[in-house]
Formats: sequence, C-alpha cells, structure tokens
Amino acid sequence: MSGKPFWTHSLLSIVDQVLLSGLNFAVGMCLIRFGTKSDYGLYSQLFAAGLLAVGVLEALIGSPLTTLAPQMSAAQQAVAIRRLLRFQALGGALLGGLMGAGSAWVVATQVPEVSAWPVGLAFALFIVATTLREYRRTVWFIQADLPSLLRSDGVYVLTALAGGGLLILTDQANAAHVLLTLSVAHGLAWWAGRAPAPVPPDTAPEPWRHTLAQIWDKGRWAVPGTAVGWLGNYSFLYLASALSGVEAAAEVSASRLLLVPVGLMVVAWSRVARPVAGRLIHARDWSGLNRLGWRSLGAIELLSLAYIGVLLLGLPWLQTHVLGAKYQGINTLVLAWGGYFVVSVARTIATTWLVSIGAFRQLFIEGAVVVVVMLAVASLLIPRWGALGAVLALIVMETVDTVLLLVLLRLQRQRLNREAVHG
Repeated sequence: MSGKPFWTHSLLSIVDQVLLSGLNFAVGMCLIRFGTKSDYGLYSQLFAAGLLAVGVLEALIGSPLTTLAPQMSAAQQAVAIRRLLRFQALGGALLGGLMGAGSAWVVATQVPEVSAWPVGLAFALFIVATTLREYRRTVWFIQADLPSLLRSDGVYVLTALAGGGLLILTDQANAAHVLLTLSVAHGLAWWAGRAPAPVPPDTAPEPWRHTLAQIWDKGRWAVPGTAVGWLGNYSFLYLASALSGVEAAAEVSASRLLLVPVGLMVVAWSRVARPVAGRLIHARDWSGLNRLGWRSLGAIELLSLAYIGVLLLGLPWLQTHVLGAKYQGINTLVLAWGGYFVVSVARTIATTWLVSIGAFRQLFIEGAVVVVVMLAVASLLIPRWGALGAVLALIVMETVDTVLLLVLLRLQRQRLNREAVHG
C-alpha cells in the first residue's frame, strides 16, 4: 500500500479514531458532569490499567503478528490468525481475573466511598471484552479491512452512547456501571465486522510450536517494553492519587481528556502505517520510509496544532458549561498537555518504525533508560509544581525519548543494510 491507498486508509482510520475519541470524551464528560470526583478519578485509573492489559497482549501477540504478516502467504496468515486468537482469549481472561480482583481490593482499601466488588467485576469483564475486540481490530488493520473496522466501531459507539444515556436518565453514572456498559458495547462490536478468513482446505499448516516460536521471538522483549512505556505515560495518575488522593487524579485526567483526540489521531496513523512500514523495511526501501515519515510528521503536527488552537479558544466555554466548578483552573494543565502531545508525534513515528523492524529488545532497554530519566525529573518538579510538574516531566521524557529513538533507528538501518549485503 502506497500513495493514495495509504492516505485513503489513513483518513478512514482517523475517522475510526474520531469515533473512539468522541466516545471516550463523552464517557469522561459523563462522569465529570454527573458522577463524583472519586468515580471519575477511579475510572481514569482503571481505564489506564485497561490500556496496560491491551498493550501487553498487543505486544505479545498482535504486534508480532503485524510484523510477520507481510512475509506470510494468505494461507499462513489465516492459520496464524486463528491460532493466536485462542491465546488472545486465554490471555484476556487471565488478565481480566487478576486485574479485576486487584482493583476490587484497591477500591475497598483506598476508596471506601465506592462499592468495591461491582467495580472489580465490571473491570474484569471490560478487560476480557476489550482485549478480544482489539485483536480483531489488529487483524482488520493487517488485512486493510477498514469497512469492517468502521462498522464494528459504529456499533460500539452507538451501543455505548445508548447505555450512557440510560445511565444518566436513571442517575446511575458511576465507574462500575460505565465499565459494564463499555463491556457490553465491546462484545457487540466484536461480532459486527467480518470474521477471520477460513483456512484453505488444502493447507498443510506448520506445527504449533513454529507459530509460537515466531511470535515469541518478536514479542518477548515487546512485553516488558510495553510495561516500561506504560509506566512512563501513566504513572503520573497513580502518583497524583497516592500523594493527593483520588480527586487529584481526576483533575489531572480531566485536563488530559480534552487532548485525547490528538493522541488517538496518532494511534490511528500508527495502526495504518505499521503494515506499510513493514513492507518498506522488508524491501529495504529507506527513501520510501523517509518520505512516509516526513509527510506523516508534517500532517499530524498541523492537525494537532489546529486542534489545540481551537481547544484553547473554546476552553472558557467548556469550563463554564461542561466541566463545572469542580474543575476550574485547569487552563495551565491543558496547555502543558498540548505541548506534550505535540512533542510525542515524532517519538511515535520513530517507535513505529522500530516496532516494524522488530527491535523489541532495544526498545525495552531504551524505554527503561527514559523512564529512569522521567522519574528523576519528576522527583524534582512535582514537589515544586504539583500536577504541572508531572506533565513537564513527561515532556522532558518525550524529548529525550525521541533523540534516543532516532539514534537507535539509524543503528538498526545500518544493521539491516549490512545483513542484506552479506546475505
């Protein structure tokens, strides 16, 4: 895929992410407006933990599959997709059970004003439903099946909005009920798109151990790398909650929520670009990869700056009519988050190229170094500036991360060129 097909699929993927961004914004606004600060602070932390579960399985299964798929025949892809679906389901069930029980314990001990076990059960179901649907989304991106993706997300958004409206009408907008509603929406959306292609009847599949060895070879370093990346991106929520209570996490999360469309736009680009980058890297087409990178950087930055500008103009109205008195005074935090997302675009592009190369071990080591830098900076800035210090520490982390990733990308390209010459 190149040229017009790539940009067409990128546009459709952005539409897909706009749907998800709009829904995430609506869910957050629902809890901000109709729930307590404790409920929204709790939901924001659970949602971040859900991203960790999705990211772990994506790193272990989905990302290696995306990297290997361009090198497989249609029959090999069909076999691998169906085999790995079983592991995705098993992994989602295990993570759901563990994280659901863990969240119930934390709520019972740290947030006594919220009922613990309804939250734990709803969160467990949310993990299972989300991880299953994300695997199918990964397959649709690999196969460039954007119609199935958009149909599925349409069902998800409509179901979640209908459920959210019912919660508002019945005055039941709390963390447990929102998670349960999203779980149902994920489950219905899982069935809405095209199922994986059947395995051709004359296919002689390779042994299971070969499929698992291929995936494990790519994913074994991606999992700890994902955990390190998640720690760098979301530890501020738990730090704020630990130092100042769950309501502080609500304030930091509310300011970030307004910038969610920028982050999801980058995710939309990444899901489309990764298979394309995999093919360009496999062909050693570095000039094509450079063109794709620079054009993507320019387009995403322009869209990001345009959105941030509109948001800043509309922020006074949002504070008066949407956020309410509970969240006054977050202007500086919103501006800081805007700077963070602008800086993160180049880092995301470099990371996407390295994931497509399969440099998971190097990404893990580099990510661990960057997190140490972020924690050191945060230890200096947070005591002085509080929540703003946490966001500034993240901006420093993104800047250092980008520089190191560009160096690492250069080294990986040199390695692949040497292998091509000696091969």
